Amino acid sequence: MPSKTSFARFFGMTLMVSALALSVSGCAFNPKGPATGEEAAISDPLEPVNRVTFAFNEMVDAILLTPLTSIYRAVVPEVARNAVHNVVDNLKSPVYLANELMQGNLKDAGTVARRFVTNTVVGVGGIVDVAAKQGVTYQPEDFGQTMASWGVDSGPYIVWPIFGPSSLRDSIGFVADVAMDPLYWYAHNTDREEISYARSAATLLDTKDRTHELVQDLRRNSGDMYTALQSVYVQRRKALVNDLDPSKSALPTIE
Repeated sequence: MPSKTSFARFFGMTLMVSALALSVSGCAFNPKGPATGEEAAISDPLEPVNRVTFAFNEMVDAILLTPLTSIYRAVVPEVARNAVHNVVDNLKSPVYLANELMQGNLKDAGTVARRFVTNTVVGVGGIVDVAAKQGVTYQPEDFGQTMASWGVDSGPYIVWPIFGPSSLRDSIGFVADVAMDPLYWYAHNTDREEISYARSAATLLDTKDRTHELVQDLRRNSGDMYTALQSVYVQRRKALVNDLDPSKSALPTIE
C-alpha cells in the first residue's frame, strides 16, 4: 500500500504545479495560441544569478561530469549506450502519452502507445527501438510543450544547478511530468527509490553522452558559452513546441 507520506508528497506536488501553472497562465497567456518560431529570443531578467549558477555548473561539469562521461564512452560500447538511451526513452512513454492526450493529439497518442507496446514486448523492455526500425518514429512531448500548446509563453530563462537551461514554463513542466510519472510513484510508494535514482543517473549519462561533441564544440568556438548554450536551448524548445525534429545542434534537457 502507498504510504501516507507518499500521498502527501503527491498532493503537495500537485497543488504546487497547479498554482504555478495558473500563475504563469495568468501573467503570460498568449491569446494567439501556441508559441511559434517568430519568437526571436527568451527573456533573461535573472541573467546575473543565472550566470553564477552557470559558472557553478561549468565547474561541476569540468571536475565530475565530463570525466565521468569520458569514462562511460570509453568503457561502454556504442551499441550498449544506444540501448541505455532506448530504455530511458521508453520509460518516459506514459508521460509522453499523457501530454499528447492533454494536447488533443489522438493520432500521436496512438503512436506513443504503439511504440511503447512494440518496444517493451518485442524490443525486450525497450532495449531495442524496434518501432523505429518499422518506421514508427516519434519526438518527445512534455508538459512544457503542452502548456505552450495552450498558449502559455515561456517566461524568463532560468539556469538550474546541475539541471542547466530551462524557462519558467519548462521548469513547471518538469515538475508536472514527475507528478504524472507512474514509475516515479511506484518506486517511492514501494520503498524502491533506487529505481528512480538509477533512472536519473542513466538519463544524466545518456544526455551527457549525446551532447558531448556539441558542448565541446561550443566551448571551442563560442566567445560567450552562456549565451551560446542559451541560444541552443531556445532553438531546441522552439523546434519541439512546433513539432519539428530538433537539429543535431540541439541540446536535450535532463529529466
